[in-house]
Amino acid sequence: MGKTISVSGFFCKIFILAIMLVCGSAAMKAQTANEWKEKPVTLRVSNQPLGKVLEMVAEAAGAKIILQDVSLWNIDKPTNLAVKNKPLDKVLGELVGDQSVVIRYEGENQIILEPDKFSEKKQSECYVSGQIFDKETQEPLAGATVLITDGKGKSEGARGCFTDLDGKFSIRLNMKESINISFIGYETVSKQITKNESNLVIELKPSIELDDVVVTGISRRSKNSFTGNYVEVKGSDLRKMNPTNILKGLQFFDPSFKIIENNRTGSDPNAEPDFQIRGDQSLGSKSMNSMDLMLDNVSSRPNTPLFVLDGFIVPMSRILDLDPERVESITILKDAAATSVYGSRAANGVVVVETKVAPDGALSVSYNATATVQAPDLTDYNMMDAATKLETEWRAGLYNPNNANHMNLYNKYMRNVLGGVDTYWLSKPLRTAIQHRHSVSVAGGTDVFRYSLDVNAAMQPGVMKESENSTKGVNFNMTYLKEKFTLRANVSLSESDSRNSPYGSFSQYTRLNPYYIPEDANGNQLKVLDNNTVSGQSTIITNPLYDATVGIKDITNSLNVTTTLGLEYMLLKNLRITEQLSYSRGMAGTDRFLPADHTSFELEDDLTRKGSYFKSTGNMSSWSSNLGINYNLVVKKHLFSLFANWTISEDRNDYVNLSATGYPDPHMDDFIFGNKMETNMSNIGNENVSRSVGLIGQFSYSYDNRYSIDFNLSGEASSRYANHDLVPFWSVGGRWNAHNEKWLQGYLSNLVFRASYGVTGEQNFSPSDAIEYYTFSNTMRPYDSFPVLGALLSALNNTELGWAKTHNTSLSVDFGFWKNRVNVTFNYYNNITKELLTNYDLAPSTGFTSMVMNAGELQNRGFDITMNVIAFQNLREQFFWTVNANANSNRNKIRKLSDYLKKVNEEQMKSADAPLPQYREGESTTTLYVVRSLGVDPVTGKEVYLKRDGTKTFVWDANDKVPVGDTSPKISGTVSTSVNWKDFSCSLGFTYKYGGVVYNQTLVDKIENQNVAYNLDKRAGQGRWEKPGDVRCYVGFSPTGANTPASTRFIMDDDEIRLATVNFGYRFTGDKFKFLRNSNIDVLALNFTTNDIARISPIKMERGLDYPFARSYTVSLSIMFR
Repeated sequence: MGKTISVSGFFCKIFILAIMLVCGSAAMKAQTANEWKEKPVTLRVSNQPLGKVLEMVAEAAGAKIILQDVSLWNIDKPTNLAVKNKPLDKVLGELVGDQSVVIRYEGENQIILEPDKFSEKKQSECYVSGQIFDKETQEPLAGATVLITDGKGKSEGARGCFTDLDGKFSIRLNMKESINISFIGYETVSKQITKNESNLVIELKPSIELDDVVVTGISRRSKNSFTGNYVEVKGSDLRKMNPTNILKGLQFFDPSFKIIENNRTGSDPNAEPDFQIRGDQSLGSKSMNSMDLMLDNVSSRPNTPLFVLDGFIVPMSRILDLDPERVESITILKDAAATSVYGSRAANGVVVVETKVAPDGALSVSYNATATVQAPDLTDYNMMDAATKLETEWRAGLYNPNNANHMNLYNKYMRNVLGGVDTYWLSKPLRTAIQHRHSVSVAGGTDVFRYSLDVNAAMQPGVMKESENSTKGVNFNMTYLKEKFTLRANVSLSESDSRNSPYGSFSQYTRLNPYYIPEDANGNQLKVLDNNTVSGQSTIITNPLYDATVGIKDITNSLNVTTTLGLEYMLLKNLRITEQLSYSRGMAGTDRFLPADHTSFELEDDLTRKGSYFKSTGNMSSWSSNLGINYNLVVKKHLFSLFANWTISEDRNDYVNLSATGYPDPHMDDFIFGNKMETNMSNIGNENVSRSVGLIGQFSYSYDNRYSIDFNLSGEASSRYANHDLVPFWSVGGRWNAHNEKWLQGYLSNLVFRASYGVTGEQNFSPSDAIEYYTFSNTMRPYDSFPVLGALLSALNNTELGWAKTHNTSLSVDFGFWKNRVNVTFNYYNNITKELLTNYDLAPSTGFTSMVMNAGELQNRGFDITMNVIAFQNLREQFFWTVNANANSNRNKIRKLSDYLKKVNEEQMKSADAPLPQYREGESTTTLYVVRSLGVDPVTGKEVYLKRDGTKTFVWDANDKVPVGDTSPKISGTVSTSVNWKDFSCSLGFTYKYGGVVYNQTLVDKIENQNVAYNLDKRAGQGRWEKPGDVRCYVGFSPTGANTPASTRFIMDDDEIRLATVNFGYRFTGDKFKFLRNSNIDVLALNFTTNDIARISPIKMERGLDYPFARSYTVSLSIMFR
């Protein structure tokens, strides 16, 4: 018994000793961990990815770091760090911030980052672990980045992790998300995750590829070494600003990109927009019809930038008809270093549009819809009511109390007023329009083959009744990847149909008196409202509402089919050859029919002259081929890049415009029924074939990711010129990534200096200016001398005509601080366009008045500045508040003019109407020239003018015109802010301009110069001179209008602040909402956007003369099915 007790005691002692040893060991380990996690770290690094910085911190502490089942936000975001003898735990805590992770220290040299146990776990989450190897050597790749993306290579917030020393990783992500694995010197691999996966093996192929690139259309350039000036914007960000027109949203991201507001066309859905980048590079602009738009007639819009869609130059109409949901990103190239590869057409900048690519993984179906309510904006119209208008007519002396006819007419209108007649004509042709757009996308495939099919349709009625623009499109895209070979193909079909309102110009309704009754006793629209003779002359006032009942036809339709084929073969790991082929064919037509009963023929007595028909039809086809070679070589810290491209293209187009009169019956609504063809210049036709060949070469060198130089050279020959020699265009640029200098690391997140100089060109001319062209225009009848039909020389061609060339100088600096939460970019530019195409006077003996020559010179210089601030962020709560502001200032100056334009200036200077464009050497193209005014003389009621010599006069003289200001603002830009909290988002956008002037045409046309027989602005009855001694703003009443000439009395400061956009959005996910899971929906996103909400301006001037402006309210729905 004693022996048993002795044995038991022995085992108890052994057990107690073991427990003491374990506890002691744990205590020692805990003490060791506590000691070394306080180990001081000294490190200075700038602009490196967060994942890389974490590795460097661990290495500085003699440890290794492991990410275990965790994804860090902003894993690839550039981060800077400057610490000295700071505890390791505090350094890591600051880098990780408030993310939902726990930092755990094990042993003496192991740091583990794992998910916070209190963080929310989603039902649809998958856990993935694996290892990454070099495919050739089978060596594990340590430090490879694993990003969570949407399957298209895009990641919001850049969540992810990196591999450990053994190339291993573990991460959790949502089902159907993808992981994107990248490593310097290797091809990037993407894989969709649909279930939990362990021991996943991924092999990366060695390759010298540029991961973070600038899309220039023809080639892709590394962002870290690119010397050009560019702005890149995601399609999702653009849709938040304007879901129906992404180009309008660009101005919030690039202050130099402007959509020129047209005060005549307003919100007309069928109007063609006008764009501008860094001012006008050419003199003047022309009207643009549907044929010009579809056929890409660059001579009609000489200041419009070049548009590139998925690597191919396209007409502007292709971009306007593009479904916004298909846009992945837009890049604006602005200086010579960025645009010189497009040489002959790049002077106005380049807008590169990239569409979405087919995602990797299983079949996915998505549906997007937008519904927009447009309401007419009439806040700038202030017309008289019936009683006020009739009283104003009496004050103006329109009715003679001693004339019985006058008094009978006055009493007639007074009875209408007393009977409650007060017709608000402005509302008659208007409506609240509901627009909607729908798109369905089906995508899927494997690692080898990917495809996507997009179908979209949009119906966009305008705020004027019966005006509408509708588009339909189908797009198929596929990609085939096999070892070193890649094949990409795309086929797209788009159709557009538009209808202009039969209610005519909106300006007609602003002139109608409110005491008119538009209908007769039977409710039918009256054709003639009044035949006013009290002013001493007959003024027939017709009813534009009547025209909407007579059967007007005003329609335009176009159809475009485009197919592209892209081939790529990797000859070596750093040598790639590409071939891109494109073919496009389009057609368009316009029909405009006015029946004989239209009010425009009211004064026509000849029945064979009543009724008109205008018909236009055109076709275009084009093909192009781009053969390119790209070579990258890395030698230690040196990176060499070579790119060469050979481009050949052909464009064919033809169109004819025909007009005829004599359609006495409204059922004769086809062109062939016309009585007589018009013989004026409205009957024109054109057939044109042009071919071009271009060679492009690029050389880039970068050292240690600090110093970079670019040299670009391109040559182009075109059949549009008599001289077919290659014309060179070139640029050179340099870049210094100063933040990567050792003596700056840790102080600034980003500091980059860029400079470039180069020469680009433009083609804003008609082919007949350079090559002998004949036309049948104006020859629909025999020659006067002999009865045969024939062709005429369209213009006197200039065989020496060449491209206008823009010499572009650009200096830029980018800097960021506060851990890249504040980023500022400043760009200065000086563009001088030489050999500008202008008209030159010819001797009358030539039979022509002028000929186009390279004779002008124009300068644009200014600056852009952009600031982006992350004002507040909380990664754990996923809360972000950002503020963005930008500004642009551009001044231009004419340095040389032709004699012909000087003569045009002399003629336009004689005009007493609204100031016409004046082109004078040493002045801006947008300078206003008017006679200075001292106001209305209290004694005589006449306007007092100031002559050039400073003396006063009552006589307006065109020779006294002087420059009084510039219609271009001194500075303009935008301010926007956005808040994102988990699945909720909100954004605001403001635009502003300051320092310009404008001629207030409303004050002239609706107050002083308006015939009193028509309606007037309410201000017309206020501040009018009536008797000697009156100190007033406006001259006295005149029944037929005062015929006031242009003077500074109507020049006003054009300063404005506009609340341009407001957006609210929420993203519903299936793991949070049961009704979505039951409907097999993964994500449902709702957005509400309203545009053009309010504006503050000192100017009260009518906006939208032919078509009113509108406010829009848009609801967007996006559904991603499981």
